[in-house]
Amino acid sequence: MRELLIATAPVMIWVLTITEAVLLIVLCRIYREKKNLMPLFMALVCAGLVYDALIIAIGRWIPESLMFPVSRLRFISHGVLVPLNLLTCGYAMKWDGIKLKIMYGITGLVSFLGLLSGIARKLEVKEMAGLVRCVAAEDSPRWAESIDRMLSYGVVFPLIIFGIIVWIKQKTPFLFLSGLLMFVFAALGPATGNFDMIFYISMFGELFMVLFFWLYARKYAEPRT
Repeated sequence: MRELLIATAPVMIWVLTITEAVLLIVLCRIYREKKNLMPLFMALVCAGLVYDALIIAIGRWIPESLMFPVSRLRFISHGVLVPLNLLTCGYAMKWDGIKLKIMYGITGLVSFLGLLSGIARKLEVKEMAGLVRCVAAEDSPRWAESIDRMLSYGVVFPLIIFGIIVWIKQKTPFLFLSGLLMFVFAALGPATGNFDMIFYISMFGELFMVLFFWLYARKYAEPRT
């Protein structure tokens, strides 16, 4: 399986990038039609993932002078946008008033920490399976790495937990599946010993996450007037 993943990586990254870009367009259309903020936050998360995937896909052609700036932006966008999953949960729960305000506050704090992490991490260029990208250097601040791990899992667990509640209340598993599959693919790399391919394997989970975002939003995002 590892050999197959390595052999197909350059092509598969483009497949993932294009598919996520299509889902981004669809989520934006749902927001435009329904004026509901939930698909907007889903679209913003997806936009960060599209940028991340695109920079990895074209990494081998990015001039050295631009590699670090565009990669820095990749880390920053990940840190700032992924926490919007929390607001997706709040709107899926149909919260308003103080509950939603608290969720906005938590999301803002986590996004700010993600911004600091993206700025503080030291970067180095690395190549794997024909893919050239910047990764966090070993001498990056420990606190920045801790925040990154929190972002990788801490904003996925709420999708699973609230997804179960939404499943019970609304009779749909889509939100739950978005979090579950993201977690499963993020854990597959470490679980199989493919630590150098965590970024690649987890991208399949990201695709499934936004796919189920779309399936949920197209039916359960209530129009706002």
